[in-house]
Amino acid sequence: MSFLEALHSLIDPALKEAFDKRPYDPASDRAWVVGRLEAAKSQYASTESTRGGGKRWWQLNNGIVAFSPTRRDRSPLVINGQTTNFIPAERFNDFIAAMIAAVKNGDFDKEFEADNTNGTTVKVRVPRKAKEAGEAGGGAGWSEERRAKFAATMAARKAG
Repeated sequence: MSFLEALHSLIDPALKEAFDKRPYDPASDRAWVVGRLEAAKSQYASTESTRGGGKRWWQLNNGIVAFSPTRRDRSPLVINGQTTNFIPAERFNDFIAAMIAAVKNGDFDKEFEADNTNGTTVKVRVPRKAKEAGEAGGGAGWSEERRAKFAATMAARKAG
């Protein structure tokens, strides 16, 4: 074997993908989930309705809390093989505290890194069918009356 053949035998073009791939750092996912868990804890403790802060991860009904957390990519976070877990309402704060500790400890890192694109997280929008001219509110678009009202509204906004 010549020197050039030995050199070529050591080169592997398939390693480019591994070279370009960034190493996964779960710290940002941990911080995001802990922040959402803290928000769920404060929402649950609040007696007033919560505004902002995103969608709630829990629902309360009949003294039972249905808890459905998500990962940062909005796919479900699987706990004990379930995407929705049911906890007695009086134990929910204990559950949140234990989950925050588990996330900070790195117990969910495999869940954060796992590829959940097995068809369940891919959302496909189906285009809706255009309404026919005879259907309510459909067909040719806005009526002339609606167009005039919209133009007047836009003119008032620009003037004010």
